[in-house]
Amino acid sequence: MEPMSFPGSEATPPGGAYHSYLGDSSAPLVGLYFTLPLFIVYHAGLWWLKTFAGLRWANAVDIAIADFFALFGVAGPLLSFMLVISVFLVLQTVSGRRTRRPPLHTWIFMLTESLILSLPVFMLSRLTLKLGDYVNQPFLAVQEGIGELSWRANLILGCGAGVYEEFFFRLLVMGAASLVLDKVFGIRDWRKFFLAAAFQALLFALSHHLPGGPEALDGLEGIRAALPALVFRTAAGLYFAFIYLERGFGIAAGSHASYDLLVVWLDSLTFGG
Repeated sequence: MEPMSFPGSEATPPGGAYHSYLGDSSAPLVGLYFTLPLFIVYHAGLWWLKTFAGLRWANAVDIAIADFFALFGVAGPLLSFMLVISVFLVLQTVSGRRTRRPPLHTWIFMLTESLILSLPVFMLSRLTLKLGDYVNQPFLAVQEGIGELSWRANLILGCGAGVYEEFFFRLLVMGAASLVLDKVFGIRDWRKFFLAAAFQALLFALSHHLPGGPEALDGLEGIRAALPALVFRTAAGLYFAFIYLERGFGIAAGSHASYDLLVVWLDSLTFGG
C-alpha cells in the first residue's frame, strides 16, 4: 500500500461523470469552498455572541490554534481561519491539480452526500443515550440553559465544530501521525492508516473531557459516567476519519456539521430552547 496522500491529490480525475464528481468533490480547494458557509456562520456568529449576547465561547480547536500562535507573539482576529486557508492553498498546490470551479450539481451532490453520511453517526449517538444515565448534551449553551439563545449559540458552535475539528483531528493530527508511522517506524501498509485513525479518534474523544471543561472527567465515577460518550466519540472519530480518507475534507466536515446541527435541532425541541 502506498504512503498516505491527501484526498484529491491525483493529477487528473478518472473519466466519467461519477468519477469526475468524486475527483472534484475531494479536491482541497473545493472542500474549502464547500465549507466556507460554515466558517462564515461560525465566525460571524462568534462576533454576534460576544458583541450582543456577552458570551465568549468558541470551538476548543479554534482556541487551541490561537493559543499556539500566541506563544510566538502572533495574535489577531480570524487567525485560525487564516491558517486553514493557508493549509488548503498549499495542499492544492502540492496536489498538482488544475484549480477549476465545479458545476452546480457538484455542490448539490456534496450537500446531499454530507446529509446522508451524517445519519449513521447520528443513529449511533441515539444508541449512546440508551446506555447508562449519561446524557450527551454536546454544547455548553444547552448545558447552561440560556433560554431562547441556546439553539442559536449551539448552531454557531456546531458549525465551528464541523470544520475546525475535521481540520485539526482528521487533516493535521491523522496526517502527522501517518507521516511519523511511515518515515520513523517504516509502517506503510494498512496498519499505518488504522493506527493513525485510531490515534486521532482517541484524542478527539478525550478532547471533549479536558480539565476545566463542562464534561471534565472527575475521578473513577466521572469516568464511568462518561464512558458511553467516550466510546461514541471514539467511534465517531473513526467514522469521520474513514469519510475523510475516502471523500476528502469537504464531505467529512459537511457530514460532521450536519450531525451537530441535527443534534442542535433535536435538543432545541427537547429542552425548549
